[in-house]
Amino acid sequence: MMRLRFTIVCLLLLSWTAGAQTTREELLSHIDLAAANYANYPVPTGHITPAPEGYEPFYISHYGRHGARYLTSDKHYKRICQQLDTAKTLGLLTEYGKSVRHRIKIAAANAKNRAGELTNLGARQHKAIARRMFDNYTSLMSQPLSVVANSSDSRRVMLSMANFCNELKSLNPSFQFSMDASQHDLYYIKSNKNIVVPESDTDGELYNKLKKFKRKMLSGEPQLQAIFTDPERAKTFIDQYTFADDLYNIASDMYCLPELKISFDDVFGEDGMIDGFRAYNASWCIWEGLMPGSKKSYYRIYPLLQNFLDEASELIASGKNGLRLRFGHDSIVLPFAYVLGFQEATGATDDLENLHHRFSIIRLIPMAANIQLVFFRKAGSDDILVKFMMNENETSIPIKTDCYPFYHWSDVEPYYRNMLKEANIVYKTPEKK
Repeated sequence: MMRLRFTIVCLLLLSWTAGAQTTREELLSHIDLAAANYANYPVPTGHITPAPEGYEPFYISHYGRHGARYLTSDKHYKRICQQLDTAKTLGLLTEYGKSVRHRIKIAAANAKNRAGELTNLGARQHKAIARRMFDNYTSLMSQPLSVVANSSDSRRVMLSMANFCNELKSLNPSFQFSMDASQHDLYYIKSNKNIVVPESDTDGELYNKLKKFKRKMLSGEPQLQAIFTDPERAKTFIDQYTFADDLYNIASDMYCLPELKISFDDVFGEDGMIDGFRAYNASWCIWEGLMPGSKKSYYRIYPLLQNFLDEASELIASGKNGLRLRFGHDSIVLPFAYVLGFQEATGATDDLENLHHRFSIIRLIPMAANIQLVFFRKAGSDDILVKFMMNENETSIPIKTDCYPFYHWSDVEPYYRNMLKEANIVYKTPEKK
């Protein structure tokens, strides 16, 4: 028996490692993944483990990022267009540079006055996730449920919620929806800025390290050599890193707009796109406090955990069935996955050169990323089981279970409530007027 347990633990550890790492070969075979948090939502594995005999789904609690979108600001387009226009006037553009400028102009015109807006692909992504939720848990989803849905007050998020709910309504007209996008709920839908985050003596050091790493990954030198006839003269009005960063963001966002049929991957080449991914992978890890030594920004996500726990307990006590939907941003999904202890979100290192082998945002926050907790119960039993899903794939948490991927709620709830207690959350004192 001990040997069997040891074998199971080893297999789980191996799956954790495999689930977290990202190899160059994987990115080369799916170069769109190098778009980092702009990456398209990957098709789930499709493997859904049957619940133990007699258990049926009765509640799904969900948090999802908005779908594919335009760049949240036109600053990237403005800078690039201005710089390429200046170069054109000075006669500094190569023939290839003229091609890049032409494509940039088309993309910029399409993006005008659409900063941060949901794209057609983003709408389709949420419809597809909603349909799979219905198909995977039909015994629950075919019932006449009252569905509560909340989103942040961002237009792309509200539209993501609307597309998700409309798809469900088309599949089950008996659903009764309550949708809201109010500041009233932002304290848990978004990062709660009123929470005091503990200081870190090494946070500044990590940011300095990150700055150097990003400038190495996005040096801009290959792009300047290819686009300008006189790269040294171009450097008099172009910052290499900013130029490369702007181009990388634009190149990444093209994956959110497949109907444009425009790509800038050639500006970087495969290795250049991968370097861009590595730069942003490290950035997100530090920004959200998931890297050892960084400031624990994920403390601001604890109200969302509290909300998940309280609403689950209330629903369970009522004896009813339910579906709870929340819609927000990547800056919430990523730290929430970490707080929950998902295998994909843990194991980060401050070794930036090799971080992507241990931690990868493409498994966590592609467009339309989501976390689902699916609850099951059995007639005549008080035992409640819960399954954790990261982007619709079953995942593990750091709690022992005898029925993986299912966990006993009697083990899960105390674990997370104790986490909240030990965090000892402190709120900022409002300034007196």
